[in-house]
Amino acid sequence: MTIITPFDPWKGSLCTCPSKYSLSPYTGCAHGCRYCYITAYIPNAFCCRAKQDFIKRLQWDLRKIIPERHISMANSSDPYSPPESELELTRKALQVLLSSGFRVQLITKSDLVIRDLDIIRKGNCSVSISVTTTDDKVARRLEPNAPSPKRRLNAIRKLVMERVPCTIRIDPILPKVNDEKLEEMMKNISQTGVSHLVASTYKAKKDSFNRLVNTFPEFKETFIELYWVSAEQIGRARYLPKALRRDLLRNFKSLVEDFGMTYAVCREGMPELKSSQTCDGSHLIPNRRQPSKIL
Repeated sequence: MTIITPFDPWKGSLCTCPSKYSLSPYTGCAHGCRYCYITAYIPNAFCCRAKQDFIKRLQWDLRKIIPERHISMANSSDPYSPPESELELTRKALQVLLSSGFRVQLITKSDLVIRDLDIIRKGNCSVSISVTTTDDKVARRLEPNAPSPKRRLNAIRKLVMERVPCTIRIDPILPKVNDEKLEEMMKNISQTGVSHLVASTYKAKKDSFNRLVNTFPEFKETFIELYWVSAEQIGRARYLPKALRRDLLRNFKSLVEDFGMTYAVCREGMPELKSSQTCDGSHLIPNRRQPSKIL
């Protein structure tokens, strides 16, 4: 079975990402984020398990892909979930990909990415780290098994110091949970030296919505009003009302750019808010013609 697949093969109307590939060494994700969408299509989604014969299948698939397209790693399962600390499938994959000159964007919530700095800084690689809140109490409720925001921000600082291009994802922005503290978040984020930020509002599906209501019962009435009474239905997800969404994301754009960063939104249908070459930050991936030796 193929493990390198086209990103968004359904070509969703709201996706503005450049053509790219998706690659996940693992199935499922152990972070257990309350808002996570993967429970809609991955059985036992919060149990992270390695894909069988992953490296062998990776090497086979590399013969069939378009080299000019970058590889996003990963989109449905964090490549640095806890099993990675022992199995090192992500590290081995990076050695294969970067030594062959492929361009890679790592997407993670984990500071374990720093372990692979020796490989990352030599190849065509950028890193995107999700930071949903910088409030530790909120983070423990919202993302119970993920590394703390402080650890993630420290990881970004180390990457930037080593001249690894980085992006931060504020995903999702969730009313009452983190939307009122975006300015405080930006003050912390700006100190990392990161140059690009991607923002996305929460898109509700029944399973993740129920988890959020159970996690934040004090906001239940607000959530129901915004996501089931006044919501905008797009595809299989329920979005915040469009006017509210636009105002929130446009105001955040001004804040981000005040801190000297470029900005884009993800799957919002508002391409006019983008102030960068690409929405996902893939324009930051180095493109060295002759890859450095990756050990």
